[in-house]
Amino acid sequence: IIVQESGRINLQDVLRDAAGAQAEPAPPTEPQPGASSAAPAQSEKTQLAAAPSQAPIVRFGPVSLTGGTVRFSDYFIKPNYTADLSELTGRISAFSSEPPAEGGAVALADLELRGRAEGTASLEITGQVNPLARPLAMDIVGKMRDLELPPLSPYSVKYAGHGIERGKLSMDVAYKIQPDGQLTASNKLVLKQLTFGAPVEGAPASLPVRLATALLADRNGVIDLDLPISGSLNDPQFRLGPVIVKIIGNLIMKAVTAPFALLTSALGGSADLSTVAFAPGSAQLDDAARQGLDKVAKALTDRPALRMTVVGEALGASEREGWKKAQLQKLLAAQKRRQAVRAGKDAEGVAPVAAEEAPALLKEVYLRADIPKPRNLVGMAKDIPLAEMEVLLLASIAVPEGAMRELAVARGVAVRDYLAAHQVPNDRLFLGAVNTQPTEKDWTPRAQLTLATP
Repeated sequence: IIVQESGRINLQDVLRDAAGAQAEPAPPTEPQPGASSAAPAQSEKTQLAAAPSQAPIVRFGPVSLTGGTVRFSDYFIKPNYTADLSELTGRISAFSSEPPAEGGAVALADLELRGRAEGTASLEITGQVNPLARPLAMDIVGKMRDLELPPLSPYSVKYAGHGIERGKLSMDVAYKIQPDGQLTASNKLVLKQLTFGAPVEGAPASLPVRLATALLADRNGVIDLDLPISGSLNDPQFRLGPVIVKIIGNLIMKAVTAPFALLTSALGGSADLSTVAFAPGSAQLDDAARQGLDKVAKALTDRPALRMTVVGEALGASEREGWKKAQLQKLLAAQKRRQAVRAGKDAEGVAPVAAEEAPALLKEVYLRADIPKPRNLVGMAKDIPLAEMEVLLLASIAVPEGAMRELAVARGVAVRDYLAAHQVPNDRLFLGAVNTQPTEKDWTPRAQLTLATP
């Protein structure tokens, strides 16, 4: 089998072009005595016109194969690619082009084929097929194990811009075509230790295959993909090859446009893990944020080739009041530690302020605060409701110029430290330049996560 430099397969030239072929002339008919010389010609013409156009019935098999070889060369790809299928052994039972009876099913032949690809990979195809049926009918499954991938570098350079340095491919496929031309197919691919080289200068394309590989591979360097395909062979726009290429291409491009979506799908989830949400003015991780970061930590632990950058964000226009409330909570916590020290306890072991403790602590903070307070006739501070105390305390808290930058930094640090505490090495975690002027219309307080490879 040869793919010529023009892209045409040599087997396409085996059959005569039906459109260009001319019918063989019929043998002349001997004139009958007494008949005019024009009569035979007219009779022959009428006979040819009346003959129905009918395709021949072809019956094939059964056939057994032992020690077969297929030599494949692709001269369209540069540099050229060659591969051999060897030790082919198998059988196919009888089949024919005879159409089934009305309402009946197409008769399928049993198929078994086993061999080796490139001398190393094992190949097995079993099932039922009838290549002479119109439309084509089949129900087959195929298995290939441990195909060495570096020889396929000419294709990876052409379509991805990177050669393959190492890797093996195993696959399980199943293709079924119904009598109405409907195709359903599953393609399960397992790639082991797939490693791409540096970008090839002058290649037609350059895709982020190394990032995609790092996102999809587990800690053992195994990529497990399931690519289901369906469509109608009666649809003139449906082409199997372009569909597969498009699916794989979309998978690779996701590494650039939505790497966390690719990572999440590999983990079997759907939540967006690329952002960590915070309460306005706060750099404290809540339960939802910690649950999301637990998944991120597991993904990073399982994918050692990935590096992460955390970018904290904050926006003064929408977070000033939240920032003040966060500072007030810090004052309450400081008051609780002060009371613990007075009681002879260790301030470092004081638990966070509980909701039921807040009212008493708020009153203590208010009484200690050096702020203007409502006073009675004798000049003593009035005993006012807690809500009013909180309003006065918040009003007295000034927001310094660098507060939002410090808040954004604190958010990035909180995320980085949480991941580091969950077995993600520090040398794979980085803090990016903070963003204190986000422009998104529906922006919410957050830290952004980005992924990359070395």
